[in-house]
Amino acid sequence: MTKPSNIKGEVFTRALRELSAAKVPYRVMSFQAEEKSAEEVTRETGFPLAQVVKTLLVQGASHKYYLALCPGDRQVNLKALARAINEKKVDMARREEVPKITGYFIGGVSPIGTHRPLPVVMDQSILGMPEIAVSAGQWGCQVVLRPSDLRQFLGSRTTVAPFAQFSHEG
Repeated sequence: MTKPSNIKGEVFTRALRELSAAKVPYRVMSFQAEEKSAEEVTRETGFPLAQVVKTLLVQGASHKYYLALCPGDRQVNLKALARAINEKKVDMARREEVPKITGYFIGGVSPIGTHRPLPVVMDQSILGMPEIAVSAGQWGCQVVLRPSDLRQFLGSRTTVAPFAQFSHEG
């Protein structure tokens, strides 16, 4: 994996700056985003849906916010997530809260470079993947890296737990 150069016109987001500064190996995938979904990333780039990791903002009963990292082919089981972080319950954060809390718009939320460091809960299945794509903080821009590198970069604010489930929809 290579680091991008900061060539004029090239996307270089807050998330990419932080990864570069920490010397984390990664590569960038860019495409024209319209739907802002994991399925769109797969359709536009050919990257496997299971390895496209969604970053979702959730709020616990304690009013504390968390970022949940979930494979693109799965959905968050909120009860399992709450158990993993010792909350009575968790809910998806309100849409209008997402940019205020993370500094990113829905569809472009990255676990890297948020306004303030938030606790991150990574579904344990992610660590078994050779590489993953997470939002680089902008629609149509994904950063591809090893899950172990992301976990190490995020450090002690990361919890790994099983909370993602396959959708029961057809």
